[in-house]
Amino acid sequence: MNRFDRVFWEKVGSLIKLYWFSGERRTGLKLLACVAVLSGLGITLGAYSSYLNRDSTNALVGKHLPLFYHLMLFWVGVTALGVIARVLGIYLGSLLYIEWREWLTHYFVDAGFAHRAFYRMGAVGKVDNPDQRISDDLSSFVSSTLTLSVTVLFAIAGVATYFAILWSISAALASTLVVYAIVGSYLSVVIGRRLVSLNYYQERYQADFRFGLVHVRDNIEPILIYGGEQHETLQLKRRFSKVVQNFKELVLWQRNLGFFTESYGGVAALVPYWFLAATYATGRLQFGQVVQAATVFMSLHASLSIVVTSFPQLADYANVVVRLSEFLEEVKVAREAESDGRPKIGIVDGERVALDNVTVMTPGGGKTLIHDLTADVSALEPVLVQGPSGTGKTSLMRVLAGIWREGSGTVTRPDLQDVMFLPQRPYMILGTLRDQLTYPRASGADDVRLREILKAVNLENLPDRFGGLDVEMHWADVLSPGEQQRLAFARLLLNHPRYAFLDEATSALDVDNERLMYELLNKQQIRFLSSGHRPTLLKFHRNILKLSPDRPELEANPGFAPLNSAA
Repeated sequence: MNRFDRVFWEKVGSLIKLYWFSGERRTGLKLLACVAVLSGLGITLGAYSSYLNRDSTNALVGKHLPLFYHLMLFWVGVTALGVIARVLGIYLGSLLYIEWREWLTHYFVDAGFAHRAFYRMGAVGKVDNPDQRISDDLSSFVSSTLTLSVTVLFAIAGVATYFAILWSISAALASTLVVYAIVGSYLSVVIGRRLVSLNYYQERYQADFRFGLVHVRDNIEPILIYGGEQHETLQLKRRFSKVVQNFKELVLWQRNLGFFTESYGGVAALVPYWFLAATYATGRLQFGQVVQAATVFMSLHASLSIVVTSFPQLADYANVVVRLSEFLEEVKVAREAESDGRPKIGIVDGERVALDNVTVMTPGGGKTLIHDLTADVSALEPVLVQGPSGTGKTSLMRVLAGIWREGSGTVTRPDLQDVMFLPQRPYMILGTLRDQLTYPRASGADDVRLREILKAVNLENLPDRFGGLDVEMHWADVLSPGEQQRLAFARLLLNHPRYAFLDEATSALDVDNERLMYELLNKQQIRFLSSGHRPTLLKFHRNILKLSPDRPELEANPGFAPLNSAA
């Protein structure tokens, strides 16, 4: 992690090629070409300015005022052109930055959802805080790559230009500078490479601490109910202590590198005068040439010393490259997991719901949860899945959704466009109450229909309570668990899928509201399969699928009481 070796540069190349080898790079290429031309113009003007500096200095020393003023006016024009080149370069570079970042952000978001990579990252835990990698690390990668690329471009062009000028004044001075820069670059890498890993862990610990704060914010009510303030305080302080400890070590190494880089730059400013003082004193050089040599020397020194001066930024850049590469590697693993040769649960779209010799295992195949389950659910519906905790009730729902494929056998179910899943903790999207109700496929419903649905699930007061259907709230915080579950049922009724899979979907409801939800499903003729522990669920289901560590069993439910479809 702290080495700028071949593997690291291969990672950099892979990340850069994502956009620049894509079919949408045309705008970026145009902007890049403009930035390169403006950068080249800036270098040319800088080199030419060194001659203007030399001649104007000599004219002033020789008291040739007309020539001095003529050169100064000319210099004003060169400076104005340089300002235009720099400002336009910054503007076009900013456009290039946002163009590149936009494309990469879309790519990473799409890659995260493809092959359920985001889900795998959360389940396996090898890639921490994928949100930060997309929001912050991508931004840093693009801006740093552009900055470092322009810096390197300036450095290469500057070395070629300024070395020739300096060599014409003093070959010994030019040669000494090259050796000085090589030695300084090597020592800066030796001293500063520890910063790479420290920056990596600083980002990780910062993200973990921020996640802890967000977790407290999202769960403040149960924390207070449990009286868990002290525990949460300790865990936040423990997370932040890692930030503090790593930061102290980070600034220690930054201090060590700072001593070297400041000394390196300070000494370099004196070198041209040491070399040229005696030559000037003997009359072999004009004073303007000494000034030009000192100016060119520092410009060439800056070009040759980009490793020394940019090493802190390089350390941050290396951290970003590693984190983004880890993200893409996990995406690759998720993609390969679907074709790794191990048995997978097959998903077949059909008119019915059926399980044929289905064996369900945990991700990675470490544990078998359900063994050899066969059931024609549609012929037995409505079906209630029950069993002790840990026997795979929720896992079976994940299998039906297609996000768990470890195991064997075949699942037949309608296409995902024709089904909906209601988990125990409903998903409250970011947006308005209207957005909550119409998610994900009922966007055409009018206000009358939305209010009818809310009234049907005993939530008719929600629009008036919060100021209408189009007010944005953090709904997971302002609604009780029971209200969230009823809102999820309202969403289900409005989308009206052919089939519904309910995973403890009424666990927070009272008996009357629970019965009302199932009556509404029956009234709208939405077929369903449920899982749950509550005894009150039994009367809504014709058959029971009992899961156990040994073998699942299907049995008729003697307590089944058919619901009134006209209710």
